[in-house]
Amino acid sequence: MEDSVVSSNMTSFPATLVRGQSIEMTLEGDDATAYPNEAILCGKYMTPVAQSGGKVLIGATHEFRTEAMDPTEVAEELRGRSLNLSPHVWENGTVDRITSAERVQSQRGRFGRLPIIGRAETGRVHENAWLFTGLSSRGLIHHGVYGDILSEAILEDDEDVITRSHPDIIWWK
Repeated sequence: MEDSVVSSNMTSFPATLVRGQSIEMTLEGDDATAYPNEAILCGKYMTPVAQSGGKVLIGATHEFRTEAMDPTEVAEELRGRSLNLSPHVWENGTVDRITSAERVQSQRGRFGRLPIIGRAETGRVHENAWLFTGLSSRGLIHHGVYGDILSEAILEDDEDVITRSHPDIIWWK
């Protein structure tokens, strides 16, 4: 990883790649109207897809094994963990597709899993590179808060902006 923005030895980077698969379901007609069109976040998430006409995104798995779960396993996993959040979707919706990606999950520290934000420690990619990663499945929660903090630091060209408001957030350095 010669072009790494963190270090020449990525084994020292405090994060892991974790596969996640989500299900996109569709509710039609009266079933779509009956859905409250609200996002639910409670371990797993169910969120309406904006301007989609009854589509709901449900996710996501956390897969650490080499082989990806097959579609049946994904549906069973997510149904088992989200059925109580909104039985209406599972009882009346149809699965349109399953999406898959890898997320960067930071290591757990004394404050749990915090994102990795701050100035990159190398100029090999760009002399003014900044990082914002390691949100894992908490991106829906943390993206706005930490995005605001990071953008202020970037605009002021001062990483201390981050540590003044969140002294433990540069834990990864």
